[in-house]
Amino acid sequence: MTQDPSRWYMPGVIISILVVLILVSIGSFGTASQTTPDSSVFEKKITAITSEPRFSHASWGLIIVDPVTGQTLYEKNADEMFVPASTTKIFSSSAVLAALGPDYQIKTPVYAEGVIETDGNLDGNLVLVAKGDMTMGGRTLPDGTIEFRDTDHSESGGSLTTTDPLAGLDDLSKQVKAAGITKVSDVIIDDRLFENIKGEYMALLSPIVINDNMVDLSVTPGEPGSAPSVVMRPQTSLYLLDNRVTTGPAGTKTTLDAGEEPAGTIVVVGTIAADAGTVNTTAAITNPAVFTRTLFIEALKRQGVDVVAQATGDNPVQKLPGAGNYGSGKKVAELTSPPLVEDVKLTLKVSQNMHANYYIMLLALSENKTSFSDGMTKEGEVLRSFGLDTTGVMLGDGAGGDRVDHVSPHTAAQLLDIMSEQPYADRFIKALPILGVDGSAVHHCAAENPACGRVYAKTGTYNYPDPLNGDNALLSKGLAGYVDTRSGKRLVFVEYVNNVRTSENVTADSVGTDLGTIAGMIYENY
Repeated sequence: MTQDPSRWYMPGVIISILVVLILVSIGSFGTASQTTPDSSVFEKKITAITSEPRFSHASWGLIIVDPVTGQTLYEKNADEMFVPASTTKIFSSSAVLAALGPDYQIKTPVYAEGVIETDGNLDGNLVLVAKGDMTMGGRTLPDGTIEFRDTDHSESGGSLTTTDPLAGLDDLSKQVKAAGITKVSDVIIDDRLFENIKGEYMALLSPIVINDNMVDLSVTPGEPGSAPSVVMRPQTSLYLLDNRVTTGPAGTKTTLDAGEEPAGTIVVVGTIAADAGTVNTTAAITNPAVFTRTLFIEALKRQGVDVVAQATGDNPVQKLPGAGNYGSGKKVAELTSPPLVEDVKLTLKVSQNMHANYYIMLLALSENKTSFSDGMTKEGEVLRSFGLDTTGVMLGDGAGGDRVDHVSPHTAAQLLDIMSEQPYADRFIKALPILGVDGSAVHHCAAENPACGRVYAKTGTYNYPDPLNGDNALLSKGLAGYVDTRSGKRLVFVEYVNNVRTSENVTADSVGTDLGTIAGMIYENY
């Protein structure tokens, strides 16, 4: 008997359709969400936070993904774009690690240009050639790691490291002395690696960086009405210190500001409460090459190397040889940076804006280019080479301060999923702030939150003044990373809330705690 071919294949067709339907119902990364027995309970817990009156005008974006199965376990507005704030640093950090490698190191050489005579006199100049080392030994601990504090010194009221910001220059000076040099004519900083860059919302990027291009100012109050004491770090003859701060009554608000104006003078203004204790602030320096030259000359003198030229004054770049032409010079010292992943840890832990933007320049330099836009182009190329769909992200910088910066939770989660598959995944994940333990996430975990210490996630905060209402708007608060759940899974999650009106009781920290609480729900539910 001849069989009907359509009837012969019908069971196979039915089976194929059933398989497709099952796969769709299970979901895949970026498609339908998986339905779990506890999903309704989880949704109610989430809604209990997101529907609070303080979020009445806010927008939420959430996604939870199992990177092992690729399943999207939960999503809310995951394909819409949100202001990412400093979670942007996940993108720049991922790109620079992929392009250069986690163990990439920068070597900063010092050349002796001229003849070193038998008595140790260099009949010529010492040239320090800037290569883009962002810490220059100033944060390096004895074990070779980079020191960070939970609140970086670059933040108002931040903490100073125990390391000496001049340690790298001191090391180079010791090497110069060990090379038999006791006297030099002048010191020059070759900062021709790229032109200094400064944007509207971007700290100065320069080929040479000492102490993040800042001077630290530790202000200690006196009696009410008196001038407080101010200590500058690093100490240098380059700057005069103009202390215009007054001590206010105990309990009053402390407000400090500082800057270099005019050139060569650091002016500190504001008030400090009599009971405030020592408060740290910073002043951005305006000429990193001049700053470094003076500090290097002072370091050389501490090692017994005399410099004929004055320590203060312009950086005499007219005395430099042709760019890259150091064949006739003798390399007498060299400083090697810690591995790149250590700097990424610093950047992610404390949300170091300058370093995150500097990664864009490192990406440009890797292509022998020198503009910030070239670096952003390279970042996009690297992220797409991962397989990341960059149509769900718009970025104008590496730190999260540019107006164009917008990211969908789905795209951020996809990148985190990709990074969890890299050979250096564990180093990357541990470079993220740990909820309730360190970095910018240290204060985002309520006492009863079971996820404290089990969440590795980058925070994001973007506050902006609202003059119309006389307060501030929290344009964005974000938390993006990984949670090690109670059941033993490591899940990817991304949380964004945009446009929250702040008040005395609603602050960036309190909203950050809300995001941490949601992470705790993920820990318990999955």
